[in-house]
Amino acid sequence: MLLVYTGSDTVRAKAAARAAARGREVVRIGEGEESLVALSQYLGQEGLFSPSLAVIVDRPLETKEGARQFLELAPACATSSTLVIAIEPDLDAAAQKQLANSATIETFDLPAPVKEELPSSFTLIDALQAGDRKRAWILYRQLIDGGVSAEEIHGALAWAARAVVLAARTPNALAAGMKPYPYGKAKAIAMRIGTEAAIDRSASLMNLYHEARRGAGTLEYLLEAYLLKR
Repeated sequence: MLLVYTGSDTVRAKAAARAAARGREVVRIGEGEESLVALSQYLGQEGLFSPSLAVIVDRPLETKEGARQFLELAPACATSSTLVIAIEPDLDAAAQKQLANSATIETFDLPAPVKEELPSSFTLIDALQAGDRKRAWILYRQLIDGGVSAEEIHGALAWAARAVVLAARTPNALAAGMKPYPYGKAKAIAMRIGTEAAIDRSASLMNLYHEARRGAGTLEYLLEAYLLKR
């Protein structure tokens, strides 16, 4: 019988191999033990201390020669009374096709890492406009470290700042050419901080972009410094 355990979770694959071989005398090939060339000698043989034998082979396809030897022996392993268990993390499609009629193949993969959902730029905008400097900086770093560009974040912040200025200068959403909900939020901020502060915030954000273009620092650095100063 031939079992082939593949996949990235070699710990689980090896544990499964030990479980499958339980009750048999075990011979190990690879991992510093016997060479693959010895595999054929164990087929159909009894153990020294047990009538049934299991051979656990580690990474037989790791080299071209090893792959050739193992694939040639696979049909004999399949019909042998000796249990042969191969642990091969990287079983390619060609080898899998060749082994399909000889082996029982089982995959043990590590679970895919859970991708942490990034906060949105709007969450950062809300923290900044609420005056929560610490939270704004934390959200900014999460966005940057998550692969969001400083240019994209700056664009969102600059748009929000312009919306507050526009809301401060207009009586309603229709006059501002904005939808009611974002206008209402911008209007509330404008009333809280005042028109001059809204204009100053918008101008400061625009200046950051020009300073970065003039070589005063990267936009990422300048934007971070701006958030920490607010």
